[in-house]
Order: sequence, then C-alpha cells, then structure tokens
Amino acid sequence: MRLEQIVPVKQPAFFKYFNFYVMPRIKKNSLVKGASGNYRREFVYKNRGDKTFFGGMPELDPKRARTPKEKAFRQKSISATAYARAVVADPLLKAFYQKKVKNGNTAYNVAFADFQKKPYVEVINTGQYTGAPGSTIAVEAFDDCEVTEVKVSITSAAGVLIEEGQAVVNMFEGGKWIYTTTQNNAALPGTKIKATCKDRPKSEGFLEVTL
Repeated sequence: MRLEQIVPVKQPAFFKYFNFYVMPRIKKNSLVKGASGNYRREFVYKNRGDKTFFGGMPELDPKRARTPKEKAFRQKSISATAYARAVVADPLLKAFYQKKVKNGNTAYNVAFADFQKKPYVEVINTGQYTGAPGSTIAVEAFDDCEVTEVKVSITSAAGVLIEEGQAVVNMFEGGKWIYTTTQNNAALPGTKIKATCKDRPKSEGFLEVTL
C-alpha cells in the first residue's frame, strides 16, 4: 500500500476539542478503495470523488465544556448535513450542485459547503437613483454557488419605509441585479438603501448605504 501524505490545513475553532489524525490517501489497493465508515471504531475511511482516505477515529473529550461559539458551529454543521442530504435526495438539486463539483468533491460536499457560506452584497450603486419613480439602483451580490434573489428597501432619514421590492438579475453581467423604484422620495439626504441577497439554502447577506 502506498500512502500519499496530505498537507494539514487550519481547522475551525469547533475542532479544537477533537484529536484529529492526518488522513493519508490510499493508492493502488483494491481491497479498500471506495470503502467508507469505520473499522472497530479505530480507523475511519472516507471518499472524496474517486479517492479513498483513512485515518484515526476522532476522539471527543466528554469532560470539556463547549463554548457558545462551538455549540453554534456544531448546530450549523448539523443543519448543513441535513441540507446536503436533502440535496442528494432531490434529482434537480443534485444535478445543480453536480455541475459545481471539482477537485474530486461530490454534490454532497458542495451543498454542505454552500450551506456553511453565506452570500454577500459587495456593492450598492445609487448613481442613477434620483428619488423619482422609475430610477434604478444597481446591486452586486455574490455566492460560492448561486444568488437566487435580491431584495432592496429604501428608508427615509426619519426611519420610515418608503418602498421595498425584488431586484431583477442582469443576465449579461454576472452578479449584478437592478431594482427599479416605484415611489417618490423628495428628501434624499439621510435616505438608507439596504440590499439583502439569498442563496439556494436561503442564507442571507446584506449591505446598507446612506445617501
């Protein structure tokens, strides 16, 4: 059996109370290639694409108190696992994520990572917003897989909601969405414009600017 050492990567804070072992990659061994699960709770086998890895079972210290951050990370991982399982059980969703697969990953892995990473709004361009109905606001929003919707809200300096609605994706410019206003806003100074984006797992990201 030939083993190829994998360079360790920095682990999230949640993994601090686990004892992890470097997982070598198994090459040219048909007996265990494609294996998954554990052996006598001593070793664990994992697959990434067409590659098989093995390593020691992670050991959890039962006496160590979990911090709120670790508990939140664990809950998010549980939710991400549930989402990834739902994805692979849905042919259409699985096909979408399968198109994003690279470097030996799987649709499950990509869906899991997509749940963990929120979309974000990078730019709100108000250069064409005059306060008159029919003027436009451009939003640039991104995600590691896909932004599915962008909502824009406009609030006066006094905190009164003037209008809100869905922006429309610009099919010719990746990541750009256009919102067309419907209400009059005669007092632009102090106006707050907020853009909120969502991805397929319904995670949200937002940005707010003040005129």
